Amino acid sequence: MISPKRNSKATTSSGFFLVEKIKFLLLEKTWIVFILILIIGMYLRFYDFQNVIGFGWDQGRDAQMVRNILSGKLTLIGPRTGVGHMHLGPVYYYILAPFYYFTNLDPVGSDYLNILMNIINFVIIFIVTKKLFGKYNALFVTLIYSISSYLINVNQVPWNVTLMPGLAVLIFYAITQIYEQKYKWVFILWTLSGFFFNIHFTAIFIPFINIASLIFVKEKRKVFLYSLMSIPLYVIWFVPNIIYQSQANGDTQLYKDFIHYYYIGFHFRFLMYRLPQSLVQFRSILNIPQLYFLQYLLPIIFIVLLYFEKNVKQKLYGYITMLWFIIPLIGFTLYGGPLSDYYFLYNAPMVLFILAYLQKKLLTLKYKSLILTLLVIFWLFYAYINTKSLWIKPSDGGLNGQKQYVQTVIANSKSKLFKKTIAKFKKYNEGDTDAYLYSIYTQKK
Repeated sequence: MISPKRNSKATTSSGFFLVEKIKFLLLEKTWIVFILILIIGMYLRFYDFQNVIGFGWDQGRDAQMVRNILSGKLTLIGPRTGVGHMHLGPVYYYILAPFYYFTNLDPVGSDYLNILMNIINFVIIFIVTKKLFGKYNALFVTLIYSISSYLINVNQVPWNVTLMPGLAVLIFYAITQIYEQKYKWVFILWTLSGFFFNIHFTAIFIPFINIASLIFVKEKRKVFLYSLMSIPLYVIWFVPNIIYQSQANGDTQLYKDFIHYYYIGFHFRFLMYRLPQSLVQFRSILNIPQLYFLQYLLPIIFIVLLYFEKNVKQKLYGYITMLWFIIPLIGFTLYGGPLSDYYFLYNAPMVLFILAYLQKKLLTLKYKSLILTLLVIFWLFYAYINTKSLWIKPSDGGLNGQKQYVQTVIANSKSKLFKKTIAKFKKYNEGDTDAYLYSIYTQKK
């Protein structure tokens, strides 16, 4: 029989071995851990996706636009904005076209592209965070990115917005590399900034973020000259829209109307009104109603800690991070229209960077073991709250449900019950996914 004393030693030895094994995995087998996190994130987002993810107005519009491209009707414009109805660049449609081609115009092609773009986001966020902030922070950031219910839901939607977090992180990284005197990144920075115009209209803020981020570079003259040389790499993404503007049906009047109705000038009181909206990613990602006050408290703590930060590089990274909140806040203060949470999706990685930084600072305090234990308990609770309803997927609904409904209508086309529905499908309105499905199921081969 093992004595209590000896059993205690065995238990301690086993616990020590487990801790060392975890450390080994995190430090030496980081990519294996990342792949496991990626699998979890992709399962939560896309397992049985055709029964989970439905198609709305945006996806119906995209399907028809890509169908036109594949039939030879090329387009110079991309998706239009919800407010003002002005058009982005068309690159997203052309990236989407091969997926529709290989699925024979089935809208599921959008889901396949969305799955690929999500994997790209994960890889970008992990690699950049690892290079800038280390392995532990990279794993932490990608883990929270993978299990946040808000990010899961917004990532599931097959739309042009999906690439916003990955692009934001690449632009952030390009800026840091310019500070490392790797000036070829100036060209990459402005190329990515131009490409952003094809993803979302908040690309309007990116040049201001870039310029404000680079004011502390040592060789300002060189960076300025390289930026001038990069103008063609930035402007080239606007060429299709510029050509479209030269035509009679361009967006020129829409731009004028937008400025007339939505530009309100700068007002400090309105800036304070916009402040909670500019911090919406904190609230959305944390996703714990009782802790909504943290959307204000965490940025304040972050700014205070940065003020006293002795690590110059960390201070610089913190300054760049804050610009992704401050400049859009000022920009949206000039705009009097409605805002949606996904307008700030490029801030999601910045929120995760801030959380990682604050957590690291916590672990430098006294009672490190206790703090670490509390943090583990908190994030386990967070994982439970955010994913408890996502492990078991519905057996019907989503795009498959929409397909089955349309097929039922076609199968009963002679029934009086469906005559009005068929007439509506034949008329076809932009963004009507059901009408699109009807057209591809009934078209001649």
